[in-house]
Amino acid sequence: MKLLLATLFAVGLASLPAQQVAACSCMAATPQEAAEWADAVFAGTVVNEQPVGADAGPVGAMAATLPVPGPFGQIIYTFEVDGVAKGAVGSQVEVLAGGDGASCGMSFGSNERWLVFTTWDGAMHSTGLCSGNVMLEKGVEAPLPLSAPTGGDAGPDAVQIPVTVLALLGVIGGVAAISWLAFRRDSGSPAS
Repeated sequence: MKLLLATLFAVGLASLPAQQVAACSCMAATPQEAAEWADAVFAGTVVNEQPVGADAGPVGAMAATLPVPGPFGQIIYTFEVDGVAKGAVGSQVEVLAGGDGASCGMSFGSNERWLVFTTWDGAMHSTGLCSGNVMLEKGVEAPLPLSAPTGGDAGPDAVQIPVTVLALLGVIGGVAAISWLAFRRDSGSPAS
């Protein structure tokens, strides 16, 4: 009898759709609480979106270096920023988001205005379903005070030199220094 009940329970679990089993669960937070946890908070309108891994200029190049491959539905959204509540955010910012709701992914629509809460990993802003993002309707103020974009952030808008380029420059500099020292030593010795 116990085996029959266990089998029926297992079959019942297996018949549930994956979305119900692997649903995202977020802790409810006010915008003020979400801002405490975020590295940057801004209000902006979606002006572009680029799937991760797609090769389309600088955005595609940045996406190709990210650790999460494109099959997971990740998208880099470009926002035209009209106000900043926290962090150094320029007038345009790229944010990694997307994926599905079961994995706490967040999607934005073109020309939608949002109050976005991001984390910064040193290379890219990212956000998700549990970050506290709030869609802003036309004519409705953001629930946090906003200031003008700074234009001087260390985010994706800033020029960043890849580590491989820096390593190559270091090797070239080392070879040049050794060559210069060897030439200088040879030119200072008496001729035989």
